[in-house]
Amino acid sequence: MEIQSAPEVKRMTVSISVIVPVYNAEKWISDCLDSIINQPFRHIELLLINDGSTDQSGAVCEAFAARDSRIRVMHKPNRGTSSARNIGLKAATGKYISFVDADDEIDKLFFVKLYAAAEQFECEAVICGYECLQTKEEKPPQFTLHAVMNGKELVLSAERAHSGNELCFVWRCLFLRSLIEKRNIRFQEGLTIGEDTIFLLEVVLSANRVYAIPDLLYRYNTHNNADSLTRSSFKPLLEKCLILQYELRKRLSDKSGLLASDRYKEDMASYYINAIRPMLFTNMRNSPDTATKEDMKRIVHLKMMTDSTKQLGFSYKCGSLKEYLYYIAFKYKLAALLFHSEFGRRSKRSRRSNLFPGLFGRSKSGI
Repeated sequence: MEIQSAPEVKRMTVSISVIVPVYNAEKWISDCLDSIINQPFRHIELLLINDGSTDQSGAVCEAFAARDSRIRVMHKPNRGTSSARNIGLKAATGKYISFVDADDEIDKLFFVKLYAAAEQFECEAVICGYECLQTKEEKPPQFTLHAVMNGKELVLSAERAHSGNELCFVWRCLFLRSLIEKRNIRFQEGLTIGEDTIFLLEVVLSANRVYAIPDLLYRYNTHNNADSLTRSSFKPLLEKCLILQYELRKRLSDKSGLLASDRYKEDMASYYINAIRPMLFTNMRNSPDTATKEDMKRIVHLKMMTDSTKQLGFSYKCGSLKEYLYYIAFKYKLAALLFHSEFGRRSKRSRRSNLFPGLFGRSKSGI
């Protein structure tokens, strides 16, 4: 893979390496970079990985680099976010690592507060809250706050680590680079969906000292993610990626002893039933190929689904009897009945919504 990189220049001591993967982000990249370079915390290097953009993103990055020596721009063929972040990890020299998405912004004290906590408590990972730019919805961490814990303790401190999307975003964290390098942790380039979750679990579960603060320091731009893979109408790699992600998520959970917790297992199962199942059904509906009963049969027999219904048993929590009966049909793999409900001629979307409320709307869950 050919990677074009700016030449090395002499810099101040780098405390934080900020990695920004960039792909066709010309509408938002300037605001993102302004929010980074105007931080009062100055001891950073900003690594911009232009992942084969076809718009003016690369040129914008070069213009910023021309006026700020802390910025390095690397141009590479398009291989996806995981590949771009891994290039950034290889080039990083800072004590800590931070990730920012090219269409998001950060609070002016993002680095000040995360760095202060990491240094004061000698942490290998620090996690903050975030705010959704469009809705102004505030998302503080649901982990125990202001307490030094190991990674396993941190994850178990959240009642809904999976279903509450507490493990979905690396950009709300500051990571100790030496831990990442010692454990040779990288993003899974075979995953195009949910890669953050696996990386975050790997790092946090390798850490002996992690810390969460309530401050809403990241500005998550949900509107400008409309063209991302997780929101496109049909995702040909969705099922394959979710299968791989489930295998990795379960393996990491098992290895660390998280699966000894009934609450953790139930929450993970609920996440797959309430968030992933509707996502797979929606993807079937949006496929250019006509969905068949065999497609439905394949979905209900996926291990992530059979494991989840086995874990939940008959204690599935929902808002109505009809929704519960739908779950029972899914649990017992009644593919023909489910297919008729989802794709039968009389099964219009409005009718499905009345039959099974809450199952067919847009999922607000991360992956």
